[in-house]
Amino acid sequence: LVHIRQPKDVLSEMASSLLLQSADSLQDMKKGCKVEADTTKKIVVRARANIERNRKGDRLIECIDVLCVQEDGDATYLPVDNDDEEYCEYITGKTYENPISLKVERSKIFAEWIIDTYGKELLCRGTGVLDVAGGNGETCRHLVAKGIPVTLLDPNPRCGSNPGFTIIPHPLNCDGSDLTSRNDNIGNIVRNCSFICGLHPDQATEPIVSLAERLNVKFAILPCCVMPSLFPHRVQRKHGDPVRSYSAFCQYLLDMAPEK
Repeated sequence: LVHIRQPKDVLSEMASSLLLQSADSLQDMKKGCKVEADTTKKIVVRARANIERNRKGDRLIECIDVLCVQEDGDATYLPVDNDDEEYCEYITGKTYENPISLKVERSKIFAEWIIDTYGKELLCRGTGVLDVAGGNGETCRHLVAKGIPVTLLDPNPRCGSNPGFTIIPHPLNCDGSDLTSRNDNIGNIVRNCSFICGLHPDQATEPIVSLAERLNVKFAILPCCVMPSLFPHRVQRKHGDPVRSYSAFCQYLLDMAPEK
C-alpha cells in the first residue's frame, strides 16, 4: 500500500498513467481503497525511513520521490546484496520467517515481555492483570499459563464460555470511572487490579492510560489504529497539530504523563 499525501503529486500522476489498470481507480486510491494494479510494471520510490504497518500488516509508505518505473523482467534498480533482512524485505518484498508476524505469537511475546519487565509478584497483587480489548483472550491465556490472575475487559469477547479467566463484557470509556464506581464484583476487580495491558486496543488505548494514571498502577500498551476522525480532540502538546500519524499518536500517549 502506498499512501499518497497530495492528490496531484508526482506519484499520483505516475500511478494513474502507468500502474493502475484504469484511470478511474485513482479516485478510489486517493480515498485509501485498494485498487487493481498493472502487475507487469513496478514502481521504485524513495520513502521516509519510518515505514509503518497497519493492523493487517500492510506497509504504509509515504512517497518522497519516484525513481523509476520498470517493466516485468527489467534488471533490479536497487542493489539487494545486503545482509540486513529488514532492508531486503522492504526492497525485494521477500518475507522472512518471523514469529512476531503471527497474531498468536505477538500475544505470547507481549505477555512474556510483561512478565519479564514487571515481575510476577507485582502482576499477582490484588485482582491481577486487567487485559483491555483483548478480544480472543490470547494474551490472557499466556499470562494464566504462568500462574497470573487475569481479567479480560472487552465488550465483545471472542474466547469461548470457559476460557480459564474472568471476563467483563463491558467497554473501557474515558478513565473507567463508570466501572470503578460500581459496588459489585466488576467494580472491585477494576479498582484493585495491579496492572493494565492492551495489545492493539483500538478505541480503548487512551482510556487505558487514563485509568492507569487514576488508579496509580503500571500499564503496557501496543497501540495500533490512530482513528483521527473518531478523536478530533487529540492534538500534540508541543505544537498543537492534530494527531493523525502513528508516531504522533505514540507521542500523544507519552505526553499524557503528568508534567513534573
